[in-house]
Amino acid sequence: MKVFTISQLGDIPLFSFFFLVLGRLGTTDLTEILAALRLLLFDFLQAGSLLISLCDVLALLLSSAIFLKAAQFIFYPWLLDAMEAPVPISAQLHSSTLVVIGFYLFFRFQPLFVMAPSISSVFLIFGLATVVGGSVLGFFQDDGKRLLACSTASQLGYVVTSLGLGFYEEALLLLTFCCVNKAFTFV
Repeated sequence: MKVFTISQLGDIPLFSFFFLVLGRLGTTDLTEILAALRLLLFDFLQAGSLLISLCDVLALLLSSAIFLKAAQFIFYPWLLDAMEAPVPISAQLHSSTLVVIGFYLFFRFQPLFVMAPSISSVFLIFGLATVVGGSVLGFFQDDGKRLLACSTASQLGYVVTSLGLGFYEEALLLLTFCCVNKAFTFV
């Protein structure tokens, strides 16, 4: 049940992102959004006396969805609980379905994150916290499947950290290795 709840919570910032884009650009077509990013760079939202770049707000909404779906820092307990599922379902959870979809969002909207460099520090903080938290939590596990889930969370933290540092190709390579490794571990 936690898997479903956290996944649905990850949809809230994602839907907010698309509603905000639809309101500003009148479209949800990815090619049109990416083509209009340069226009959004000069669009600002006013929060009290503070002006915030729309690119930063959109990148923050997308990164929130990514952190929820990719089992980052405080959101990774669902991954440990999902390990109680049978082995084929656990392998599917680890190798592709729920975990990787967050990173797919990042790579599809990579130009947005390049135009909002302040979000990189958020990725760096969440990634490092996930690496440390997953490692420490894994140290105290006595169940093999939960230990594997902690290992996955920690590895995904390395991917998010490399995204925060701007190493996009390396992050994709590390994500691929992590997914293949976890899938073969279950097989």
